[in-house]
Amino acid sequence: MTEFVQYVKATVLKLIGLTCIVAAVLFVVGWRQCVTGWCIGSGLNIVYFLMLSSRSVRALKLPPGQAAAFIRSGAVFRLFMIGLILIVILQFPGIHFGAAVAGIFSYRMIIFADGIAALVRTRVGKEV
Repeated sequence: MTEFVQYVKATVLKLIGLTCIVAAVLFVVGWRQCVTGWCIGSGLNIVYFLMLSSRSVRALKLPPGQAAAFIRSGAVFRLFMIGLILIVILQFPGIHFGAAVAGIFSYRMIIFADGIAALVRTRVGKEV
């Protein structure tokens, strides 16, 4: 369980770091209209990840069949929440919708970067 908690903490810190770095880059490059959407989407992604992590920890205490149903029912709620928030974002023309959607997928970027880093570490380890 401690490994899972460490993973969640590390991932949340990576997501926060990515959010800040991309927001700063967007601001410096001059795409200021995208900063708000990116931050909202990334924040929503962090909340989604924490809700998923919390649900996963609680599912560990259930029998396998109940745990699968418990996690599936949570997925429906989380996806419904994202859909509703995206509909609300569409109502505000000052928030860039594409940047918000990109922020929601920032976890995928973290997973991709972690995979590449693991591949590089594996390759470097074999060459030594």
